[in-house]
Amino acid sequence: MDLLDGLNNQQQKAVTASDGPVLVLAGPGSGKTRVLTHRVAWLVQELDVAPWRIVAVTFTNKAAREMRERLERILGPSRCRGLTLGTFHATCARILRREADPAGISRNYAILDSDDQLRLIKQAIRDLNLDDKRYRPQAVHGAISRAKNELIPPEAYSTGSYYGEIVKRVYERYQALLVANSGLDFDDLLMYTVQLFAQHPDVLAKYQERYRYVLVDEFQDTNQAQYALLRQLSGRHHNLFCVADEDQSIYAWRGAD
Repeated sequence: MDLLDGLNNQQQKAVTASDGPVLVLAGPGSGKTRVLTHRVAWLVQELDVAPWRIVAVTFTNKAAREMRERLERILGPSRCRGLTLGTFHATCARILRREADPAGISRNYAILDSDDQLRLIKQAIRDLNLDDKRYRPQAVHGAISRAKNELIPPEAYSTGSYYGEIVKRVYERYQALLVANSGLDFDDLLMYTVQLFAQHPDVLAKYQERYRYVLVDEFQDTNQAQYALLRQLSGRHHNLFCVADEDQSIYAWRGAD
């Protein structure tokens, strides 16, 4: 199919942009995700880029499924094989499974859901003989999550107040419980992957060479950890393609900046 059929001039310009960093800013309903999908198809069909050299990340499993279905309709299922397309967390989870040894984690780690995370936070508070009425588990967990999204491990957590000191102690105990249970929470998936790449340049080089094209949907909702990951992956070839609407950011409460 002609990949440019039905696209306006600005959409065509984005889809056919040359190599290098590209930031596409567009308002609601202007076809941002469509542009991203057609950009992937353009790379494969017109520039003959192997699908396994492309990683495309978005923020929800639903959006990832819809993108893959669109691409399979455009290119056919066989030409989409090998393409890495999913959420930030799913992409990092796959990397950590493959690189468990250098990451220092169990290959069979479990990903804890929100309920399990809160259960461990409550256990950490009990283990430290703290009052969970005074130090609400949800609030403490939120502070720990924000720290992880800013790539701050327990030992580097800055206190500055008595409450901050409590959060630091719970954070340390919570991480110890995660390790004891061979578990990672959602924020760990990002933080551990960024740490893995920072501490093992050889592993990073392997993924930089594999993923020559990095594409991101809803770029306005990236947090510090996600931004660091994108910089790492695109650090060799610099082919980072982002679509965004700065007026649509909805994840500031989760660290988006």
